[in-house]
Amino acid sequence: MTYFTRPAIVGTITKNVKENAAAGKEKGADLLEIRFDLLLTNTPGFEKYLKNDFDDPILTNWMKEQIKDAKSAGLPIIGTLRSKEEGGAFEGDEDERFKLIKEILYDVDYVDIERKSSKKNIYECRQIAEKSKTKIIISSHFFNEEDMPSLKKMEKVLKKSFEKGADIAKVAVMPETKKDVLKLYQAGLRSETPEKICLIAMGDLGKQTRILAPFYGSILSYGYIDEEAAPGQLPIDQIRKGFQLLGLL
Repeated sequence: MTYFTRPAIVGTITKNVKENAAAGKEKGADLLEIRFDLLLTNTPGFEKYLKNDFDDPILTNWMKEQIKDAKSAGLPIIGTLRSKEEGGAFEGDEDERFKLIKEILYDVDYVDIERKSSKKNIYECRQIAEKSKTKIIISSHFFNEEDMPSLKKMEKVLKKSFEKGADIAKVAVMPETKKDVLKLYQAGLRSETPEKICLIAMGDLGKQTRILAPFYGSILSYGYIDEEAAPGQLPIDQIRKGFQLLGLL
């Protein structure tokens, strides 16, 4: 899997994988992200795996089956199992979560892991990814307006993500003002690794970044297929229309 040479649209799947994978491709997605934590939430009988029974082989086999269903659309797959601390739904401890992530590294094209994860778990994922040719997205989330990072901190976060082994460094923030959104764009402009970063501002103020952030170096734009997976996501077909209007495709 190589890097994209133009901004790519990610369609996030939270339920009905096979159907939404097909719909995502039809609506213009370039990649599909399976949000396993939200998929577990939306699958009757599987909610228990968010809190316990992490070693149950049924869970691992189910995750691999979801990836197989998503791949039927013929698009690259991002696997994400987001922790509750980072805005997801998985409530197990980090080591349990990473056991599952490591199980699917050979099955996906990209895996999203958090920058705040332990050095050990990131390193072990990196070692497996080098063998499996899987690309690693290292993500950082700032969900509250009061946690909005400064420009200097965003630059530092992007740099640290690459130092930890990121192929793509992702920063998602919750802006309080339009100036906060401009800081995000500025971080992209000042990045030493444009087109290997993903910049997202969430919420209503941040909706513009789903289309405009690629002008400032962001290579991925996340949108939804049938329901939002994060505040401020746009439908992927609208993102594609925006890209076309602005000459990004």
